[in-house]
Amino acid sequence: MFVIVDDGSPISYEIPKFNLNLRWIRINEDIPWNMAGARNLGVTYALSDNIFINDVDFYLLPDTLEYMAHHKPCGRMIYKVGLDINGKWARGHCNAWFMSRARFMRFFGVDEEFSGNWGREDDMFAKLHKWSGSRLKYIPKKYRAIRTIVSNNEMDTSSYHTLKRSRDTQNFLLHKLKKQEIKTYGAEYGYSKLFLHNFTWKFLSEQRRDSRPTPKPNQWWWYLWYWRWLVGYN
Repeated sequence: MFVIVDDGSPISYEIPKFNLNLRWIRINEDIPWNMAGARNLGVTYALSDNIFINDVDFYLLPDTLEYMAHHKPCGRMIYKVGLDINGKWARGHCNAWFMSRARFMRFFGVDEEFSGNWGREDDMFAKLHKWSGSRLKYIPKKYRAIRTIVSNNEMDTSSYHTLKRSRDTQNFLLHKLKKQEIKTYGAEYGYSKLFLHNFTWKFLSEQRRDSRPTPKPNQWWWYLWYWRWLVGYN
């Protein structure tokens, strides 16, 4: 299932028919830097537990997508994806995650208190998960992604949008305050719990594949419930 979230863009367009399982959703309000809300919305309408979340300028190579499609349940693992730059592996961006949808929801998604200003929602998401027991690592280096815009300068203006990046936003102070709160009070603190807050949305398209592959039988799963009860399902 591919879930595309249009974060309130001011342009109009037509969506063609694809032979894909696809949900195309548009946020009605044009909230600047609403990555947190857009990601929470996309994950809400995802259908599988293993999910991959990325931005529009970040796409997976075909073998990487196949690797993820056949991956075991992520559980408490959160995987980052390395970039392919001129045939060489490079560190991936901190806002592209291959992880469990259940784990994403367990720790309240991305904090929407950061929406409206640039920065720190992705960093806070990763840190909150790390402090809560999630394990962050990269998938094998031979599986990579491509960024259409690659720059070491976060203030680079060569982008697909007109919003300005600035470290003078309240998000950088907000990040410090949330970090101090969780240091002081422990689990479940340092997070606003805002989710799908302050915006509405509509479905522009919902499509299904013409044919679906038949799942591989796994009858042992039913009989191994006691083992899962003993060791926990990670």
